Amino acid sequence: MRKLLIFIIFLAGITSCVYPFDPALEGTSEDILVFEGRIIAGGASTVRVSRVRSFSGDSSPISSGVVWVEDDGGGKYNASEGSTPGQGVTIPTEAAPGDRRYRMVAEVEGRTYSSDWIKPLAPPVLESVEFVPSAIGNDLEVFVTMSGGDESTGYLGIYFDETWEFHSDYMCGYVLDTSNWEIIPRSEPYPNYWCWRSASSTMTILDHSEYDGGRVVSFPIHSFSRSNERNHRRYSINVRAVTLPKETYRYMKNLDDISNGTGTLFSPNPGEMASNVSCESDPSVRVMGYVTASMEASKREFIDDRYYVSTQPPQGYLFVPASKFDYMYYYSNGYYPVNFMVINIDGEDVQDIFWGPMRCIDCVIDGGTKQKPDFWQDE
Repeated sequence: MRKLLIFIIFLAGITSCVYPFDPALEGTSEDILVFEGRIIAGGASTVRVSRVRSFSGDSSPISSGVVWVEDDGGGKYNASEGSTPGQGVTIPTEAAPGDRRYRMVAEVEGRTYSSDWIKPLAPPVLESVEFVPSAIGNDLEVFVTMSGGDESTGYLGIYFDETWEFHSDYMCGYVLDTSNWEIIPRSEPYPNYWCWRSASSTMTILDHSEYDGGRVVSFPIHSFSRSNERNHRRYSINVRAVTLPKETYRYMKNLDDISNGTGTLFSPNPGEMASNVSCESDPSVRVMGYVTASMEASKREFIDDRYYVSTQPPQGYLFVPASKFDYMYYYSNGYYPVNFMVINIDGEDVQDIFWGPMRCIDCVIDGGTKQKPDFWQDE
């Protein structure tokens, strides 16, 4: 029963591929630090530090500390300014050579912690990234073909960053003249109709040790609806892959099984799994978590709007003010005239200039950015 309770509590705390810990640990009331780190030689490394209260199992990020990466040639790579270990730090290691060993070092609350020295393995080879409409349904699927590379272990980690150009729900065709509270046609297009948006995936781990020749063909890594805003104009995905040592794969696979509910009562719970991080100041201090080191392969591909299936944007938030005297009230509460439209309301076609929240006409307010990415390629 104790094993089952530990499993259930931990399962509830898993939220991403970095596998934040939230286990219920018994036998001590001390706080235990948890380190989750990914060192990328030739790329950007990330480390997050949190704290688990052994008595309660409650997890919380730490408020302060310093984290960096070292190589065995005396090189030191400091975290970017303004980042804190509890929220996750980014450590620029783009200049880190692949022929060194690396470790993470952290100073937290007067103690020094470090990971084992790790030699990054050569990355896999990303051969192609393909976009394929699904045979059933309305999705656009992304497939990757790759092979193990020079130091293939049969185990891979795959993740991606994606960026797309999208537009707001509606093109704004009118201006509210607040000097006399009149609605007049726009003389030029609303500037924030088109924006960019980005997202990142968690890591998928793959055992391809039994694949023929270590080659993985058309492995699915992502899918989204053809009606999704990712298809509005242009979409880019940057697929990244690393080679994982067998012991690292096993560690991450166990956490993955727990998060997906596929583990068993005989699987070790997170508190029992060996960490490769220790406290240098006091070796008796208990530490949890895992730090990996890898060289990374990446491949970026673009696709236009060829597969886009247009749909009617939401209309439930659109309305027509009862009178001109309402304009000031709605404007002060973040609403704005959108455009002249014909909308069926309660079985009757209403023709008028409809209003809506600013987010429906402004892609920046909707969470986008007007800053064009450096890597962006126009059609």
